[in-house]
Amino acid sequence: MTNTTHLLSRLWPVALYAAVVSLMVLNWQRDPFDPALTGTASYGHNHDGALSQMALWALAELVALHLVLAPGAPAAGSWRAVAALLGFGVWTLFSLMITMHAGGIVALHALWLMAVDLGILVVLIARARRRLAG
Repeated sequence: MTNTTHLLSRLWPVALYAAVVSLMVLNWQRDPFDPALTGTASYGHNHDGALSQMALWALAELVALHLVLAPGAPAAGSWRAVAALLGFGVWTLFSLMITMHAGGIVALHALWLMAVDLGILVVLIARARRRLAG
């Protein structure tokens, strides 16, 4: 594994997190919490504290991903990627369910999780190919 590939395998989740949090901030600026919206009128709008809550949830998920997947670690087996994919897959389904009436920030969090799932799948495929290649 080259140094560039090793660095990329370690940093893709952090770069993805930074991009998603930036999009969350932009969404918060366009659609801040409006206490005048009540009931069904609040559907599709950001709730009070959405930015801080979702940014912290995504940060906790980033830490969990790093602990479970150990990106770039040569000793990390494919079982870690499978465990991460299963855990994050279930969490993504739950997150998708709560986006039904939520605002854009919660939807961006769900997209973050889907991108993490895709990244884990890519890592799993790369590790399986490396193992099969010898």
